[in-house]
Amino acid sequence: MTRNRMLFLFILIVSIVGSLTLLIRHQSIASIVTVNQGEASLLSTSVHEEILRLDGSWRYESGIVSSVDRRSYRAVPFTIPHRESTYETDIALPIGTFALLFPESLSTSTILIDGTPAETTKIGTKRVAEQPSLLVLDDETTEFRLTIQHTRQAGNFQPIEESILIGPLKEIITAQSANFSYDFFMLLISILIAIFYAIVCLFHQNERLYGYGTALFFLTSLSIMSRDGIWISSNDKLTLSSALLSIIMLIQFARCLEHVSFDRFLSIARYPLYVLTVLSILLPPSTYDVFEYFVWMTVLFITFFWVGLNIGWILEKQKTSPFELLTFTFAQLVGYIGIMTSTFIVSPNQQLYGNTFTIIYFLLMFLLLPIHLSTDKKKKQQVEALALQHEMSFFNAQIKPHFLYNTFGNVIALCYTSPPEAARLLSHLSTYVRFIFENGRTENEISIRQELDMIDSYLAIEQTRFQDSFEVIKEVDDSLLDCAIPPLLIQPLVENAVRHGLYRHPGQKRLTLSIQEKNGMLDICVSDTGCGFDVDQSTDSSGIGMNNIKKRIEHLCGATFDLTSTLRQGTVIHLRLPKQERTKHVNAYDFN
Repeated sequence: MTRNRMLFLFILIVSIVGSLTLLIRHQSIASIVTVNQGEASLLSTSVHEEILRLDGSWRYESGIVSSVDRRSYRAVPFTIPHRESTYETDIALPIGTFALLFPESLSTSTILIDGTPAETTKIGTKRVAEQPSLLVLDDETTEFRLTIQHTRQAGNFQPIEESILIGPLKEIITAQSANFSYDFFMLLISILIAIFYAIVCLFHQNERLYGYGTALFFLTSLSIMSRDGIWISSNDKLTLSSALLSIIMLIQFARCLEHVSFDRFLSIARYPLYVLTVLSILLPPSTYDVFEYFVWMTVLFITFFWVGLNIGWILEKQKTSPFELLTFTFAQLVGYIGIMTSTFIVSPNQQLYGNTFTIIYFLLMFLLLPIHLSTDKKKKQQVEALALQHEMSFFNAQIKPHFLYNTFGNVIALCYTSPPEAARLLSHLSTYVRFIFENGRTENEISIRQELDMIDSYLAIEQTRFQDSFEVIKEVDDSLLDCAIPPLLIQPLVENAVRHGLYRHPGQKRLTLSIQEKNGMLDICVSDTGCGFDVDQSTDSSGIGMNNIKKRIEHLCGATFDLTSTLRQGTVIHLRLPKQERTKHVNAYDFN
C-alpha cells in the first residue's frame, strides 16, 4: 500500500471516529440509575435539562395486582422473559413539564399513575401497535406512584428489554424526532447508493460487482422501509428475509473484488443464509423472536470469521494488499460492530449507536465505488502497457521457427506421396498463422468457436507431424461456443501440453480439452497424460505463455488460474473466466 493511501485511510478513520463521537455525545441519553428499591427521587438530578433512565430495582409482584409487596424487587430492564407481572416505583420530581417514554416492550402493558390508568400516545413511524408510547405528566404532579402491569405480547412473554425514560417533554420529542431523522437519512443514503451502483452497472454491463452492489442496497432499503414502517407497512418476515438476501448479495459483491481471499469460504457461507431466508418466510410469527435471535447469531458467527480472515490476510500481505479490499474489510468491521450493538447492547441509545454505525458502513461501501473504478482503470492501463511491451516476444513464442520448418518439410514430403493430404495440412497451417496475426495483436474478444477452430488446425498439424501419436478428447458444451474470451488464451495451454508433456512421455498419450459452465462461470480445463513436472521446483511454469496468461486474466472479474502436475502422470490446468456474450468487432477475424 502506498504512503498516500495509508494517509488517506488514516484521515478517513479519524474523521469517522470524530464525527461518531460528536454525534453520540450530543444525542445520547444519560446512563444514570435512578430507582433504588422502588424509590426514585429526581429533585437533585439534572432531569429538568436532560433525559434520564428509570433503571434500577423496582418493586415487583408476579401477576396483575393493584398493590405490590415492598419486600420483592427486580432490576429493570431485564432480558429474561417472565409471565404477567406488576412493577411499581414512587417518583419525586421538581416543578416543570415532564414526560415518560415507554419502550416497545411495554406497548401492550397498562400504565397507572397513583393507581389510575393513564392514557399514553403512540409515537414513531411504525404502523403497528408495537412502538414507543409517550405519557405527558401534569405540571402540578411532583410526587406520584408509577405502576406498570406488564402483560403478554403477541402470545409470548416479553421481557422489558429497554429503559423507561423520563425528562423534559421538549427533550423527549426532540430525541424521537432525531431517531426518525436517522432512519430516514439512513434510508435515503441506501437508496442513493443503489441508484449510483445501478447507473455504473449500465455502463459496465460485464462487471458483476456493480450489479451485486445495486441489489445489496436495494434489498437493504427494502429492509429499512419494512422495519421502520416508512412507505410500506412494517412486516417482520419482509424485514428479515430482505436483510438476509442483502447479506448474500454482500458476499457475492465481495467475491468480485480484487484479489479476494478465502473465496471458497464465502461460497459455502451463502448456503446457510439461503436456508434461513426460506425459513424466515415459512415460519409462523409465534416463533419469530427466537428465530430472529438465532439468525443474527448465525450472521455474527459468519461475519466474525470473515472479518478475521480478511484482517489476517491483510496483515500478512500488508505491502501488497489491495486498497479496495482494505476499505471493504474496514467497512465490514464497522458493520460487525453495528450488528453487535443492535443485538447485545441493552440501552436507550441502542438505536442511535446502531444507526450511526450503519450510516458509516454505507458511506464506506459507497467509497468502494470510485475506488473500484479507479482500480479497474489502472489495471486496464497496465494490461495495455504489458500487451504493447511483450507483443513481439509473444508472437515469437507462438510461432516457433522449427515448428514452421518441420511443417513445411511435411507438406513438401506429402506433395510427392499424397497431394490431397499436403493440401489439407497447408490449409491448417494457413488457418493457424492467419488467426495469430489477425487476432493476436488486438485486445478485442473472440468467440470460443474461433479459438477452437484454430486449436483444431494446430492439433491437426501436430498429429500429422508425429503420425497420430497422441489421442485428443474434447468435451465442449455447444451452448458456450459463442461466449467471448480473450484471443490466444486456450491455444498456448494446448500447445504447452503437446510440446512439454506428451512428446516427452513414452507411455499412453492423451490430451483432454473441456469447456463447461459452472456456477455462472466458464470452466476451461486442459489436461494431458504426459511426463508432468514438479511445480515447486519449476521456474518456468512448464513452458510458454503461462505467466502471460495469468497477467492477461487478472483484470477479468472472478478469473482464476490453477495448475497442478504430477511427475510421470500428467498436468492439469484450470481456467475460470466470467461468462459473457461476444461483442462484435471489425478486427475480430471470423473463420466462418
